[in-house]
Amino acid sequence: MEHRRYGSPNKQRERSGGIGTALFIILSVALVAGIIVFSPIGDRLIGKPAAEALSCQSKNGADEKIVSALKNQDGQTASPQPSPSEKVRKELNVEETPFYILQMGAFLAEEDAVQHADEIQRLGAGGTVFKDGSVYRVFAAAYTNEESLMKVHAQVRNDGFEASPYITEKKLLKITLDGDSGAADIIEKSIQLLDKVPTDLSGLCIAFDKGEHSLQETCRELETLEKNCEARLKEIQTIRSATVMPILELLTDYQQKISTFLKEHDTIEEKMMSGALKRLQLSVITDYILFFDQE
Repeated sequence: MEHRRYGSPNKQRERSGGIGTALFIILSVALVAGIIVFSPIGDRLIGKPAAEALSCQSKNGADEKIVSALKNQDGQTASPQPSPSEKVRKELNVEETPFYILQMGAFLAEEDAVQHADEIQRLGAGGTVFKDGSVYRVFAAAYTNEESLMKVHAQVRNDGFEASPYITEKKLLKITLDGDSGAADIIEKSIQLLDKVPTDLSGLCIAFDKGEHSLQETCRELETLEKNCEARLKEIQTIRSATVMPILELLTDYQQKISTFLKEHDTIEEKMMSGALKRLQLSVITDYILFFDQE
């Protein structure tokens, strides 16, 4: 009986040899791939594309944020609006700061008061006329405490001059703030400045007389006061209320008087500064007194 064989031994050897070759190639490729992956070269070859991919993702995220911001800016996305200012109604009790003034005479006739004031000015004092009802008072200097006034008063009397102390009344002025909280804050700060300017001027007069401030330092302090008044005026002028009108007028007087003083005394001699500074101080103080005399 004849037996058939399918495939010769040579063919079997060829088939087994082909399988071995394929396994060898696969293992070789795997080995090379492993070397590449775990070597510095692999880091450069693989890391760069990965980094670029991550960069693209990051860039896309950043682009989305930029587009979102632009949309908000263009108004396509509604942004939260600030809430309106809170409405307030406040009653302020503004108390007048007393000033202690050296009075050098009181006259019924204005011309007599003016003539006497000129004489006081030639002595180096303030020499300011203040109309107080039907009486014209001549002031020489002002202080923020009674002790300073009485000390100077005693010296003047010893020198043979007629003088008397004049102390302003401590009046109370009621001011109603009715409006938004921003406007009320501006008014309150303006009221504080009304008191600060005459008080600071009194301090400047004393510091200059004692030699604690030079002429240049005194002028710089005056410039600061003038700028503070100007800045506050710009704020308070934005408020449309009858309440602010007296405050506005007084601050305007302060600012104009200090500004005029600085222009007129740009080249003033130091020996003339004391009297001129006292006249400015007294002029501002009398304006302050009249502010509290209003009904």
